[in-house]
Order: sequence, then C-alpha cells, then structure tokens
Amino acid sequence: MTDFFRLLRHDLRLLARQPSSFAALLLFFVIVIILLPFAIGPEPDLLGRLAPGLVWLAALLMSLLGLEKLLVEDARDGTLDLLRQAAVPLPVVVFSRLGAETLMMLLALALMIPLAALLLNMNAGVVPVLLLSLLLGVPSLVLMGGMMAAVTVGLDRHPALLTLLLIPFYIPVLIFAVGACDAAALGADPAPHFYLLGAILALLLPTAPLVIAAALRQQE
Repeated sequence: MTDFFRLLRHDLRLLARQPSSFAALLLFFVIVIILLPFAIGPEPDLLGRLAPGLVWLAALLMSLLGLEKLLVEDARDGTLDLLRQAAVPLPVVVFSRLGAETLMMLLALALMIPLAALLLNMNAGVVPVLLLSLLLGVPSLVLMGGMMAAVTVGLDRHPALLTLLLIPFYIPVLIFAVGACDAAALGADPAPHFYLLGAILALLLPTAPLVIAAALRQQE
C-alpha cells in the first residue's frame, strides 16, 4: 500500500503539472452542457427532467476524452517499457494511473455540477443523488476505459475506432446512474440503482488492473 500511495502522489503531481489537460476537461464539459439544451429546446421543465442524463452524458464523453492519455501516449514515448521493468508490480502501477485519472475527473465534475444545475434547471433534491452516482460510476468508466486503452496500445489503427465499438459497455453504468436520479426526482428510493452501480465497481476494482497489466505484457 505504501508503494501505491507513493505512485498515486507522483501521478497526481504529474497531472498538476499539466493544467491544460484539466482545463480541457472543464471546457469540454461546459461545451456539452451548453450545446445540448439547444438541441432539446428551451423548456425549463423538460431540461430539469433531462438534466441528470445530460450531465452523465458529458461525464461519459469526458472519460473517452482522456483514454489516449492513459496508456497510448506512454507507449509512444517509451514510458510503458519502463513501467514494465519497474520493481513495483505492474497492476499497482496501473491502478495508480487509473486512480489519478479518476480523481481528476471527479474534481472537474464537482466544480462543474453547480453550473450545470443552474443552466439546466436541475431539481435541488436530485443534486446529492447525482453526485453519489458520479462517485460510484466515474471510477467504473475509467477502469473500463483503461482496459480499452490497454487493448488498443498494440493496434496500428487509431484507437478511437475500438473506443466507439466498446461504448456499449458504458451503457449499464449510464442506465443505473440516471435511474437513481430519476427515482430521486419522483420521490422513490434510489438505493437499488446504487447497489447495482456498486456491484459493477466492486467487480471492476480487483479485476481491471490485472486485465490491463496482462494486456500490456502481451504488447512486449
């Protein structure tokens, strides 16, 4: 665990030295949240009902935006070769990278949710449920995205193609997260949806780093 937290601090410092990446996430979220209402229409009640789904759609697209930075750039500049030879087990290194990416995404979303709630006329009672759904769902998106990135490292073609093919794997997370927000808006219990989100995360946490490490070793 000491090695993991040391690596996590190192990865967070690297991300902090690249403010342009964080700014890109914020700008991307703002663009999505501003443009989608133009396609839906200016009706406040309609926007309020659709607001959690729009926020989650923006979060999903944000996770896709950072896929190439997870592992593909490391493969291009030789960092991946050094990671394979590190004394720390490769799954721990992978988990640290994914953890840092998750924290950066959650921070960006936490900063943008108040703006989104204001622009989309979101019900104030839904906001805490939305935040909890993001806390459970965003790590799952990043873990699945890490597996996609590991598979695309060895492909000659652009990894965006495989990313688009694997987007359906994000759909269960999107359905359960938005379902929890809809339940809260209707006065129902969102707990069953949270249980399903937690089950997905509990399945991915121990398995995704091992799968990613195995895929990276196959690229040697």
